[in-house]
Amino acid sequence: MSPKDPKSADKVEPSTGEAADSSVVSIDRLRIRRELPRVLPAFDAWCEERRFDTHGSELRERIVAFLEHYARVNSSREITFLNLPAFAATLDDLMFGKKTNDFLEMTHVLGAYLEFLHATGTWTGTHEEFQRVETYFSCFNFPKFEPDYSAIPELQSVLIRVPRLTREEAMAGIKDLALAGRVQSFLRWFGPKRGITGAKILNRKHVQEAAAALDIHAIYDDSPTPIGGPSKNGPVRFRSARNVARLGLYWDALVGAGLIELSATRAYPSKEAIDFLDDPAANLVNVVRRVAQQMYRAVSVEVDDRYIDPEMGYLTRYFLLEAAVEPISVEVLRHPIRGLNNFDPRGTPDTIEVAWQNLEQLRDEGLVRIDAKLTIPPVLCKPLVLELANASVVEYTFEDRNDEDPEFTGNPPS
Repeated sequence: MSPKDPKSADKVEPSTGEAADSSVVSIDRLRIRRELPRVLPAFDAWCEERRFDTHGSELRERIVAFLEHYARVNSSREITFLNLPAFAATLDDLMFGKKTNDFLEMTHVLGAYLEFLHATGTWTGTHEEFQRVETYFSCFNFPKFEPDYSAIPELQSVLIRVPRLTREEAMAGIKDLALAGRVQSFLRWFGPKRGITGAKILNRKHVQEAAAALDIHAIYDDSPTPIGGPSKNGPVRFRSARNVARLGLYWDALVGAGLIELSATRAYPSKEAIDFLDDPAANLVNVVRRVAQQMYRAVSVEVDDRYIDPEMGYLTRYFLLEAAVEPISVEVLRHPIRGLNNFDPRGTPDTIEVAWQNLEQLRDEGLVRIDAKLTIPPVLCKPLVLELANASVVEYTFEDRNDEDPEFTGNPPS
């Protein structure tokens, strides 16, 4: 998370579950101390059995953080029945008291805890009371994960101009992208629900059909041979959905764009996805731009400290924003710059090569064009800038001020 982001910089971590002296036990933990040993081991084992993607001390710390705050709000030690008003108040308190990503990681575990209570019969309220809590949680307006971007000093003297497009130009540009057809194909295949693993990816039995919806021929392979690889070398061999790169890219983007919603064991199309399939033409530009924005994010997020380990997220983002200023020579971008410090990825051939593979993955979806120059399609300049420019401290301007509204898709031709 960028320390320059005011949304995160102004937030202060609550003291819930923390104390300056580790020998001091908070009153909230005292309220539920007798209940935790009865519930937590079973919840831990249930998550382990389902290969939930958070486990061990992280799992316990995150659910205890919620339950301790809930105990304070509800003035009760009960943790297998969650009173809806106190549950809602706890979510609100923690959303505004925690850093955004910490809050989302905690509520990710909370969703599994709710499913555990219901699936194992541990819930001590009525079925109707559980339904009210579950419905509130599923309809809660969660914030989006905040990506970890740092400023790009090399681009702080440039200006990106987002071009003015008519509605017809925007639609024509979107329809020209492979991304547009594949998003529709995947969501039609997806249907009303699909099973997912504890790692929040599609169950193995769905992978072959899901990949086919994205124009990838994939076959299951449980042998010790290499897994994955580009489809141009033949079928992609997989053991899980993560072995199919394009499927992983689309899955994360559709979830991040709010078109697919996840529970602990199933995934569902959101209302926006259902409306989109009912009338694709009405929402095509906005839906594809939202997915594209998530894909730009996917290749641009950095490691915790790029000065310890040069990495590709920073460099890929640099390439994308450089091309958004104006199309730039591929030969220039791919040539390592001499005389830089050891931690500058622009001078590292191996890092440049991997960053370029990121760009080639985007090219296959139409998000960049690569020939003699690297170019951003005009219709996608807006989502790229909205995702990457501010956090990178890169100046930009909209030739049509209406584009400051993320949902604006162009005026009719005059």
